[in-house]
Amino acid sequence: MNKVMNQTGPLLSAVCLVGSLGLGLTACSKPEPPKPIVSDTGRPETRSVEAANAVGYNGTAMRQKLDKALDANDAQTQKMNQAADQ
Repeated sequence: MNKVMNQTGPLLSAVCLVGSLGLGLTACSKPEPPKPIVSDTGRPETRSVEAANAVGYNGTAMRQKLDKALDANDAQTQKMNQAADQ
């Protein structure tokens, strides 16, 4: 039994040394750069609607629907202005 203990001691030391070197290299490596935040290209005046996320609503979906409604309203206004100019 003592002979087995004497043989596993150096092996265990080598494994610990390799493991600690691996952890040291991992700890000293460069951190990953943060992922860029994908910003919605929606209208600036509707950004505050996304705050509804804080109270449990899907603020992003609400903002997108509001943006679509405002875009449709703008298109209709432009169409009416063009018709009035003719």
